[in-house]
Amino acid sequence: MRTFAEEHGCRVREIPQGNIVRLRFPFRAGRRNPLIDILRRFGVWGQRCDEKRLPDIEWSREFWIGCLSGLIDTDGCVRRRVNTRGTVHGTAEFATVSPRLAEQVSDTLLRLGVANTVRARRASQTKSRSVSGHPIVSRRAVYSVEISRATALVRFAQFVDLRIGYKAAALLQVAREVEHVTPAQSEMHGYDTSVALDRVTYISPPMVREVYGVTLTPSGLFLVNGLVVGAS
Repeated sequence: MRTFAEEHGCRVREIPQGNIVRLRFPFRAGRRNPLIDILRRFGVWGQRCDEKRLPDIEWSREFWIGCLSGLIDTDGCVRRRVNTRGTVHGTAEFATVSPRLAEQVSDTLLRLGVANTVRARRASQTKSRSVSGHPIVSRRAVYSVEISRATALVRFAQFVDLRIGYKAAALLQVAREVEHVTPAQSEMHGYDTSVALDRVTYISPPMVREVYGVTLTPSGLFLVNGLVVGAS
């Protein structure tokens, strides 16, 4: 970001509460903000808050890790709690009013081996307080992506790169306190520690629809962990 700022003549200000760089682009007649142009190119600029999403592009693993880190830094939190028996539990959470963005974050975490849960809270359940102390009721449902399993928190802490100091410290503390927990060995959680199973909560009624298939030559089949996967 510093290099990007130098190339476009921007002022740079370091934020002391974490490793954050804030750029200010100079106004020049006939020239657009170069960073906004990049965001427009990928279709992530100017979206309504409940329609926000990430572009459907095959990004690198490093990109998704950086993206998740930024989302947790801005609209996420890390919670630590202790139950009545003195057992420490933790949760890393990202909240958004966009159901599509919540799905993308959840899917990205699963691709990185981090089990998570998406919960929807109705608008009437979403309350906060303004500066004056008066309650504010959100008109939109809030979708939370929660990482609460001990093994998932430990794995998440190993690769995420949070820039907000107190959030990074809280995640590392929770991960250290729960890292002794071993993966559950049962039919519910699977005997392979890299696979997390969950209960079926809904089955849609059967439907009859026309389907279309694409045949590739060659077939494009390949093996993943002993399973034959098709590219159709």
